[in-house]
Amino acid sequence: MGRQSQPETTPIVNVTPVHSYGGANVVAIHNTQDDEEELIPLVNVVVDDPDAPGDPASPEWRDLPFALLFWAHLAVMIWLGVAIAPKGFELVHLNLEEIEEEMRKNDDVTEETIGQFDKFVSDVAAYLEIYPARIALCLVVPCCVLAFVFGLLGTSTILKPCPRTIIYSCLVSTILWTVIILLSSAIATGGAFLYIMTGVSLLAVAYYVRLAWRMVPFAAVNLKVALEGIGQNCGIFIVAFLFAEIGFFWVIYWFYVLVGTFSYQNNKCQAEHPDQNFDMDSDDYSHVCDPPAPVFIFFLLSLYWTGTIVMNTMQVSVAGVMATWCFDKSDADNCCSHAIYGSLFRSLTYSFGSICLGSLLQAIVAVLRYMIDSARAQREQDSDRGACGTILLCIVDCLAEILEDLLRAFNQWAYIFVALYGTSYVESGKRVMELFQARGFTAIITDNLVSYVLAFASFTVGLVTAFTAWALEHYISQGKGGHEGEQSFIFGPLPQSGAWAAFIGFVIGLWVASVMMNVLKGAVNTLIVCWADSPAAVEAQHPVLSKELADTYQSVFNMVDVPVVSGAPPSASIVV
Repeated sequence: MGRQSQPETTPIVNVTPVHSYGGANVVAIHNTQDDEEELIPLVNVVVDDPDAPGDPASPEWRDLPFALLFWAHLAVMIWLGVAIAPKGFELVHLNLEEIEEEMRKNDDVTEETIGQFDKFVSDVAAYLEIYPARIALCLVVPCCVLAFVFGLLGTSTILKPCPRTIIYSCLVSTILWTVIILLSSAIATGGAFLYIMTGVSLLAVAYYVRLAWRMVPFAAVNLKVALEGIGQNCGIFIVAFLFAEIGFFWVIYWFYVLVGTFSYQNNKCQAEHPDQNFDMDSDDYSHVCDPPAPVFIFFLLSLYWTGTIVMNTMQVSVAGVMATWCFDKSDADNCCSHAIYGSLFRSLTYSFGSICLGSLLQAIVAVLRYMIDSARAQREQDSDRGACGTILLCIVDCLAEILEDLLRAFNQWAYIFVALYGTSYVESGKRVMELFQARGFTAIITDNLVSYVLAFASFTVGLVTAFTAWALEHYISQGKGGHEGEQSFIFGPLPQSGAWAAFIGFVIGLWVASVMMNVLKGAVNTLIVCWADSPAAVEAQHPVLSKELADTYQSVFNMVDVPVVSGAPPSASIVV
């Protein structure tokens, strides 16, 4: 492997060999034992040490049974979509004559009402022939492109030059909104208990601000460095959008398979039981053809599992790209760098089983929450419900929600280790626990502060895109597109066309920006792990940025030296 010549700089960390990461002899944040398996990155780790080995670890297939289980499940869904669902949709048809006959059975329905219904159906059919294509071509596509441009410009010209100021502003505005909402709720509702709870909440908010305020400089420099790394590999944004589109089309395909399969099975079952009553409005309705609970749970699990895998695969790919930039910048120095292809390949092959396992756990909890919410909704409609059962369901729902949030937060760090070292999901989970034991406070608050900024950036891009969409609709309708009477060229007879254009623009801008900001968030978290685990390797590749990270960390935590290294005195230990 080729060596990259680095400018001579005074090392900011001690690289005394204690734990070997490929070509970098550094000390991990976790305590290492003599018999502990060494973690070697899947990417080249280049340091200014001619005696250090430079070859990356050979990737291995991890958690392969879960990948095979997912592909088997996906094969079943494809078979249902190809062989069963089309037959079901052949049985689904809209008969307007039957609808009109049912309407005439109602004494309150007049012929004038039926005529208005026929006119409405014909107008909708005529509208769908023309205007959806205009909306897509003249508004949706331009807004997607413009939102992407706005996101790139915002991050490169506003967020990157002054991250600290923006983080301070976002933190203050978030706290002010929280205080306003809490006080408004207390004043509007009244009651001593609510005032007490509001006071406790405000004290908790003040304590969090006190903890987070000093962390802002460190969060800002992490965001700056992450923007630098992702900016040099901006092709990962395209990959992220592709995954987002796959997730969107998966939902549509899943709905198609669900409706088609259930329609086919329902009609087949009703034909096999001609003596049963299947009129849902009657008292003796037969449930013999209702979908079995295991089948419905399978479909729900399929929806959540596949959607979560798509998102987590993107997250692992982003982590791989950022880790490559940290450890071997020569492989991650352009828009379509080798790091993007290599990281994506590993995510879809060697590490895919680990992604499937973590996503399956999230999907199971999501299905559990859906079942609990359904049980609560059904119980609220039951007039004979008891208080104990309602309270129990509420407690279980809260616990499931907490578990879901914890699992989501845990996975976002575990997948970084999956991308970086190619470890299994369980092994990556152990590394996450070690990370949080050493720097949990730093990682959590940095993640929260960066999340504030990225959420604000997404909202801002949404607003700018909304205004642009409104102006675009007005310009096209009034000028180039040709004005059709008083109607909008894009929306036709739909009233308030400008408001509709702004709404569509806001949704598109928010979606596009959210995809981009999730990439940046994953990059920041990956940087935290890389710098915590292998500071010498990061310094060797990025001496200036690494020095800025170290200096900021020292100023924030008043540390004499960072991080813990062999031979370092106890006073140099990181205590957070």
